[in-house]
Amino acid sequence: MTDRVEEDKLVQIVTIAWALWCNRNKVRNGRKRKTGMEITRWAATYPAKYTAATESTSFPRQTLELRSLWTPPAAPSFKVNVDGAVFSSQGAVGIGVLIRDDEGRVEGALSKKIMAPLGAVEAEAKAFEAGILFAKDIGIQEFILKGDSTIIYKALCDTSSPPTTVKPVITGMHALEEIPCVIEQAFIHDVIAFSHN
Repeated sequence: MTDRVEEDKLVQIVTIAWALWCNRNKVRNGRKRKTGMEITRWAATYPAKYTAATESTSFPRQTLELRSLWTPPAAPSFKVNVDGAVFSSQGAVGIGVLIRDDEGRVEGALSKKIMAPLGAVEAEAKAFEAGILFAKDIGIQEFILKGDSTIIYKALCDTSSPPTTVKPVITGMHALEEIPCVIEQAFIHDVIAFSHN
């Protein structure tokens, strides 16, 4: 009985702290501040609502089969996975590179924020470029370069012309021919912005 009371008190304390933190963030982002009484009332009812929602027996819990999507390269090659992200509100993009060997060990990792208002395709192109240059910088010569942009993949494989916004980057990567690499494309489609009228 005492353990259950202690656990309930702990849940209440953590919930109130979380509610205060959420309220502070909302105020920092221009929303209305809640009163202490509003926060306390919400925190008093939230744990019961959460328990009811998560312990519902009306829906059977599904077991997800997790499988590895990453496949290692053949020895002695390396796999260079690249990705780009757009932070439009900051006028910046981020790029990431992860290099692993044939046993899945991480040989190198890179993340970088570029303060430039680039789009998704441009961010992906910069990620591919960073992957090639980073592999070269750490002494890796034979590798598989993999990213999720179909546009950049096709441009690097010379199966389509690159958009003009990334043509100089693609041309620069083609100039690095001394690096023997294979280019793969992850089966994720490029995002194309459109609006419904």
